[in-house]
Amino acid sequence: MKILPAIDLQNGRCVRLLKGDFKEVTEYNHDPIAQVNIFKSHQLNYLHIVDLDGAETGNQLNKDVISKILEIPDISIQVGGGIRSIRQVENMLEMGVSRIILGTALFQGNFIQDLKNNFDSSQIVLALDFKIINDTPTIYTHGWQDSSDIPLYQFLSDQPFYSNILATDISLDGAMQGPSFNIYKDLLHLFKSINLIASGGIRSLDDLHTLKSLNIKEAIIGKAIYEKNISLRDLANDY
Repeated sequence: MKILPAIDLQNGRCVRLLKGDFKEVTEYNHDPIAQVNIFKSHQLNYLHIVDLDGAETGNQLNKDVISKILEIPDISIQVGGGIRSIRQVENMLEMGVSRIILGTALFQGNFIQDLKNNFDSSQIVLALDFKIINDTPTIYTHGWQDSSDIPLYQFLSDQPFYSNILATDISLDGAMQGPSFNIYKDLLHLFKSINLIASGGIRSLDDLHTLKSLNIKEAIIGKAIYEKNISLRDLANDY
């Protein structure tokens, strides 16, 4: 299983939110470059970067930080947050970003069709952040603030072109209560060709072992690393 440590950027700092709440912010490192180098020193070379300011406002306010991260040798990153136009996707790829994470823009006009026309599916990660509403996983947009009223499973049924699916249960993100195992089981059963990227709630090596047993190939870990529930040494040795 590939482990992607998470770096969430807000005002140039490395932070984490609790359940997607922009008022519930914890700063973990004022220097994201130093944090990247900590991950790199433990052979964790593929990182998950989110521009929280971009996700909230639609304006990529941490591009300079992302550019500096890309200057670090042997580091690959996937980036999301505030990327809402084809030109912005192109710009990120030209900067050297490996995969572009898209959420809110998927629900705007013809954007998703324009993506298909311009990029290979391997370059794109669909960020489908959801909450359980009336027993149905429902997609949220605009930095987890707005309901799209679109059921997660319906959306995936309508978009077979894309394989990289980042599914995050907002109610679990940063809560250290474990991932959404049951939803992940359903997703893997219903959509056998997707590369499901686990995110949200991962709190221990046991959680990672369970995800691996489900045949999940990638997992994003944030708070469990920063709170030292999972050691970087264990991640480097075991995954």
